[in-house]
Amino acid sequence: MAVGQIALNNTINITLTSAPSGLKQASTNSVVLLSNEQPLSSEPYIWANNSQDVINEYGSNSLTGKMAKALFTPAFNIRTGGGQLLVYHFAGVNATAGKTTTIAITSTIITALKLVTSGDLTITIDGTDTVLSGMNFASISTVNDIVKVLKSKGADCDISVVDTNKIEFKSRRYGATDSGISLKATSGGSGVDIYGTSYLNGASQVTVAGTDASGQTVAEALAEVDEIAYVGGVLTTQYCDNTTVLANASAIQEKDHIYFEVTQSLKNMGVLGTAIKSAGNTKTRLNAYSYAGSDGAKEEIATYCSIACSTNYSGSNTCITMNLKELTGILPDLNLNQTYYNLAKTNGVDIYANTEGLSACYSFDNGSYTDEETGKLWLKKALEVSGFNYLRKTNTKIPQTEAGMTGLKNAYEQRCVQAIRNGFISAGEWNESIPFGNSEDFVRNIREKGYYIYSLPIAQQSQAEREERIAPVIQIAIKLSGAIHNSNVIVQVQR
Repeated sequence: MAVGQIALNNTINITLTSAPSGLKQASTNSVVLLSNEQPLSSEPYIWANNSQDVINEYGSNSLTGKMAKALFTPAFNIRTGGGQLLVYHFAGVNATAGKTTTIAITSTIITALKLVTSGDLTITIDGTDTVLSGMNFASISTVNDIVKVLKSKGADCDISVVDTNKIEFKSRRYGATDSGISLKATSGGSGVDIYGTSYLNGASQVTVAGTDASGQTVAEALAEVDEIAYVGGVLTTQYCDNTTVLANASAIQEKDHIYFEVTQSLKNMGVLGTAIKSAGNTKTRLNAYSYAGSDGAKEEIATYCSIACSTNYSGSNTCITMNLKELTGILPDLNLNQTYYNLAKTNGVDIYANTEGLSACYSFDNGSYTDEETGKLWLKKALEVSGFNYLRKTNTKIPQTEAGMTGLKNAYEQRCVQAIRNGFISAGEWNESIPFGNSEDFVRNIREKGYYIYSLPIAQQSQAEREERIAPVIQIAIKLSGAIHNSNVIVQVQR
């Protein structure tokens, strides 16, 4: 400054500031795969945007690698919504399934079986007898041929050749009490009982009981994951007994996550599916898939999860339903029939079936549908971020006035408008009693916009809350857009 000059900032003082940064939107599209397989490196976790990143760490033959490949295979997957895959190593020990193995099937036994054109076999699967009847072995030549005849009867168990010439029957459920299988003599059968000594010689079978999952729990591992980053979906490579699945479901119901699990046993839909639905654990999305063994079932649920978490909520009409979706790379479960379809529908378990030559997922209600749970999770996290950022992104303060409350409600309203745009909510009729606010305004807003936002006037707020600088409770009602899954048509014909 020149001598004799008076500084300009005595009159004008300029301060340049930038708006405070806010939180980023939580990625409900991201998924954690809790892997109990050993990675090649010592890293506790990796982030992946493609399956090769995971295969490089776990190997292509690992279940972790197979599930990662399934996650990134569909055209619409977690990346569509901007999600990533977090693979986190956890010390969960697999449950095992009960199994029983026959004696070695010799050429003498095969010759004897070839004479059986109507054979019976009783298998006790998870405590319930299943009778295979009317089996024709006339065309068999090998042990594999025998297995094909046995499998054609659709028993809810896995049947395979082991040790070259023995037949193994394995439960599709896991656990010490949930899983068990054995052969027994058929009572009152009309055919030849192949349990006998000339055939499978069931009296000499070797039976092994199942064991329960143990070690670190999914809830414990997820608590560690939450310290690293937020993810919406939860998958695991661990094979679990029903008790463990239910414990996982209960723990996750209290958290901002969605748990995707699968059961290989179709009959287990009436046990595990019933228990999950009865407990109100809607954040657990259970599938039943029996067609491709234990690894195949895990690949099925990974594919399902990826499509379910693919919605890009920033787009227009981007919300999806899992109903009738094709699970890319997954064969339909040809063990399904109308009885199992009805069981799935009753208990809210999703299945992947063949309908008129097309592969399609059938999505059912266990107190909620999958698309409702993914949408509600997104909206909850979006509202959290919007509310925080409104309060955060000011260099002064939000006044505890009606004007301040209007601004805060506007921040939440923007998310409701976004939910209309992406198709999660829509205008409609409120079919229950009016829970809050002005009843006329409530009905009109739901009918015209699909949402209603209300807060108690500042003047009616308690002094204690005011002194704590707590905003009056903001209440939001939304009308879900739902989805059409079925259609009935009546055609009047006149001659």
